[in-house]
Amino acid sequence: MNLGVLSVPLSWVATTREHPHANVGDALSAFVVAVMAGLPVRRAGFDQTAERMVAVGTIGHNQRNGVLHFWGTGVDAERNPVDPAHRGYIRPPDTEFNVYALRGPRSAATFRSQGISVPDVYGDPVWVLPRIWPMTEVEKTHDLGVILHISELESADPDATAKAILKRYYIPPHLQDRIRLINTYCPATPEAMRAKIAEIVSCRRVVSTSLHGLVISETYGIPCSWFGTYGDSYGAMLDLNDPGAHIDHRMRDFYTGAGRDRLSAFCLDRARMTDWDAVMRWVDESWRPLAYDDRPLIDAFPLPLAVSSASKVWNAPAAMIAKIPF
Repeated sequence: MNLGVLSVPLSWVATTREHPHANVGDALSAFVVAVMAGLPVRRAGFDQTAERMVAVGTIGHNQRNGVLHFWGTGVDAERNPVDPAHRGYIRPPDTEFNVYALRGPRSAATFRSQGISVPDVYGDPVWVLPRIWPMTEVEKTHDLGVILHISELESADPDATAKAILKRYYIPPHLQDRIRLINTYCPATPEAMRAKIAEIVSCRRVVSTSLHGLVISETYGIPCSWFGTYGDSYGAMLDLNDPGAHIDHRMRDFYTGAGRDRLSAFCLDRARMTDWDAVMRWVDESWRPLAYDDRPLIDAFPLPLAVSSASKVWNAPAAMIAKIPF
């Protein structure tokens, strides 16, 4: 076989002509899969009638047609791939499901409710990033990183700031050297993606409304909390197994899949001003390192591995990565 012409068909939220900037969490799907397979990836549509792999992102519910291979994907139980006008996931016709791992048990329950077989292997593939980019050389420059979800930005580009109506993201002048607002968009290049990860790693603590802001923080050992979008400024340890607890379904899925039963959250309505000292105190008091073993997730990878789960550092060949159409 000619390895020079092989590539992996991968379905992910890629850039487009209308949206040329990469959202780093989504783009890391192509990067991680390429490194682990030792092959470049090529784009595969969410509904094309072809065999393809699906990895990072809450995109499992969007997939239909063809032969699908899921590894670490999230699924939204409320989204319908057959008729978007109706709520609730249903299994699409003319689609073959092969599931090796999903992000967490909520995603698994959604697929299982439709008769799709899912193993008890959970995790987000972004977790393996320190094996590729250890970031040991990055200095801590900010006391707090505040990672915004892309829906909170004025526009879909790397220079966008928080929407003006979201007052909780105001940083007073005397704290601007200590607190860093982080936009997850970046140019669609490996160098820009690495720089965005370094920007997060440079923070001593993190609060985030972005799921991958939390995943990246946890895997690099950065104390962090979910920045809940409701409440009047308080920290809480939310019960992940309580269906009545107001928790973003993506965070609930990832953290229960990683073996947690409580989620550290700082809850504040986005129209209110933030007491940043209170936020930092809460993160310091509440965070504990996440004890997650990524070896079952790595071993479940659906292609022959070019890396080993026993190795702490993985090589990312520059020539191969350069071929990825982020």
